[in-house]
Amino acid sequence: MMYFIVLTLFVHTVISAKEPKQINLANQGTISGMYLTRFRTKRIAAYVGIPFAQPPTDFRRFTPPEYTDLPLWEGVRNATTYAPDCMQSDPKKEDVQNPLNKHDELFMKLLETQMEEPRKKEFSEDCLYLNVYVPDDFKVEGYPTMVWFHGGDFIRGSPNTINPFQLVLKQKVIFISVAYRLNIFGFFSTLDNEAAGNFGLMDQVAALHWVKNNIENFGGDPDNICIFGHDAGAVSVGLHLLSSYSSGLFHKAIAMSGNVLSPETVNIARKEISTVDKVANAFSCFRKPTFQLLDCLRRVPSQALLDIGEPISAWKPIVDLGFSNISQPFLPDLPSRLFKDEIFTPVPVLAGFTNMEDALLLDKDNSEDSGVSQREFDIMREEIILSDITVDNSSCFTNQHHIQDAVAFFYKPIPPTSNETVLRKLFLDFYTDKVHGATTYQLAQYISKHAPVYLYRFDLKPFSDIANEEIPDWIAVPHNFDLIFTFGLPHLALPEDLSKWDYRDKSISDIVMKMWSNFAWYSNPTNSGVIIQWDVFEIEKPGFFIIDRHNFTMSTTDNVNYKAFEFWTDFYPKVVEIGTKCCKEIVDDNGTSLNSRRVSLNLIVTIFIIFTLF
Repeated sequence: MMYFIVLTLFVHTVISAKEPKQINLANQGTISGMYLTRFRTKRIAAYVGIPFAQPPTDFRRFTPPEYTDLPLWEGVRNATTYAPDCMQSDPKKEDVQNPLNKHDELFMKLLETQMEEPRKKEFSEDCLYLNVYVPDDFKVEGYPTMVWFHGGDFIRGSPNTINPFQLVLKQKVIFISVAYRLNIFGFFSTLDNEAAGNFGLMDQVAALHWVKNNIENFGGDPDNICIFGHDAGAVSVGLHLLSSYSSGLFHKAIAMSGNVLSPETVNIARKEISTVDKVANAFSCFRKPTFQLLDCLRRVPSQALLDIGEPISAWKPIVDLGFSNISQPFLPDLPSRLFKDEIFTPVPVLAGFTNMEDALLLDKDNSEDSGVSQREFDIMREEIILSDITVDNSSCFTNQHHIQDAVAFFYKPIPPTSNETVLRKLFLDFYTDKVHGATTYQLAQYISKHAPVYLYRFDLKPFSDIANEEIPDWIAVPHNFDLIFTFGLPHLALPEDLSKWDYRDKSISDIVMKMWSNFAWYSNPTNSGVIIQWDVFEIEKPGFFIIDRHNFTMSTTDNVNYKAFEFWTDFYPKVVEIGTKCCKEIVDDNGTSLNSRRVSLNLIVTIFIIFTLF
């Protein structure tokens, strides 16, 4: 999952002579907001920096958010100042442990060109706040609400950098952006009931409770809430589909460029034991009992906890079954098993990805000639597969070469070629199919049995040169760059830059925003205002909605490789299961492992069946 900052754009903000109406919040108090205004004639109401839980500081560090006893105030609270971001390393500084990927750097650069002044970065452990953006009229009762979870790989990100002005103004939806704890603050676990982990996800649940209890006062419909996220935010959306904590708090979901079924999305307890030891050692705390460890860690200054603690682990959600006898686990099993057992909330889902999510990772020298050699292709492919088949017990027998051969056979170029441009495209196909396409396809297979699912692939590269600076011509839509259209970036440029945006990008952005808001309104992206065919996904008739420069059409076997999706979701797991079977070694008279021989024969038979079918 890759980090980005979403759509920090210039909107001239003023508190007009007539402020938006004051809002009474349940069990908190009254707030006043401000108008965000553009060209003096277009405006929306904004209420920002609203606390939805008690500050997770001091004794509340490494505990679930406290949202039943909310912060209170007397009089009218001024909700016109954005709260600080949750603790994280500044992405503009050199970060050896978690450097920004190129697609994040370029997207941030694009956004900064659209700002009149850079937003001052502030970070605090007291960060559980949300922002509410409302259409400037309360004539319509029951607006749908889109609750946004930002991306950033669970280690970075902010709800304050998003600019939903155009989406709220034109599509008449309420938009809410939510902060949640990140990195060690949000995802450290002692693997027991002292600190179960998943606090960042529980923060999101606390925000959803707040939305459910208060959105009607803003003119929203509490029975029409759509959770919405990109990157790690999309993974969060998938986890809320699975968790009993979130059930009943939302009614539809949009997951963009992030999938809960992708490899290595969540941690498991046995692999995190060493992380707890490392954290204890890093801060000179007693490892056990864990309540003493937490007491020690809660005395560490927040900046020191970030600087020393963040590099220790790849912080992310964790399967927390068995950590507590007091409360239910947030994530009782691996996402794939929960979906397979149909343990999820069946709501309408819209999900998809771009056609070159990770292409900029291969752009070595910003040129058309940055191809991939056969050796590079093989090494990168083998490393990716190796991460799937690595087992904890080094004495276990694995048939790595047979597994690698199965994947290499499926993706080998026919006819053979040494053309590095062709091999680059083939590697991108391999990686996109495995990480994005197949997991999105599989998610749709699970959910479509119970609720409508709409899938898309975003192939449309912007027409505007300003949006393509430093992106080679061979790259279509890298990670983040679909958000240009989702939030109306072509309409939100500085006045002097508006002419730099092609009129086609403005028109396409209007269509994309309309489809996404249609889904929020009606659970159908083409229900109103667009004459486009976007078929619901069916197992017997699977389909992706392809968004490209030429047309918006449903997929065919010519532009979507369904065989590859079946390979990754059905046959590949069987090959890996057989190839990594760990048994007690039984040796014959010649010193050969009989178990190894049996596994090899089983694996060869399975691979032969696969190759025959494909």
